[in-house]
Amino acid sequence: MDTLSTSAKGSGAGVQAVLRPTGQGVGQADVRFVDRGNGVLVTVFFTNLPPGTYRIAIHQNPNCGSPNLFSAGPAWAPPGSPRSAEDLIPVIHTDTDGDATLEAQIPGVHTTGPDSLQGRSVVLHAGLRVGAAVPNVPNNRVMCGVIGPGLSFLS
Repeated sequence: MDTLSTSAKGSGAGVQAVLRPTGQGVGQADVRFVDRGNGVLVTVFFTNLPPGTYRIAIHQNPNCGSPNLFSAGPAWAPPGSPRSAEDLIPVIHTDTDGDATLEAQIPGVHTTGPDSLQGRSVVLHAGLRVGAAVPNVPNNRVMCGVIGPGLSFLS
């Protein structure tokens, strides 16, 4: 989990979110974004999750403090994005051990500047859809992490 693939290294400038489970949840997740061309390359690593299908979404608020992750706000996509906020990042499937890796290009998003990832969070949703959240009501949001400041992933 400590290095990105050769194709992801690009400029080396990036941001990262380390996701933590809600309540008594299990698993670990690390999501890294590196500027590449007209967008970012996102690399996702999951370990020890219940086997299944998940969707990751960037959320408007940098807040993972509420028990059901309502505080992360709605899913976010940059204005004019060709993809909706709910399907900005492809679906990911864990293996029988609950591990998964995903690498995808997201056009129109950058780590800094207008329409940047700064000041946002990443939420892991169980299942195929990015569910809405209501305060104090169970939902499919299972992990969350605030997107951190610029990092370098070059060794």
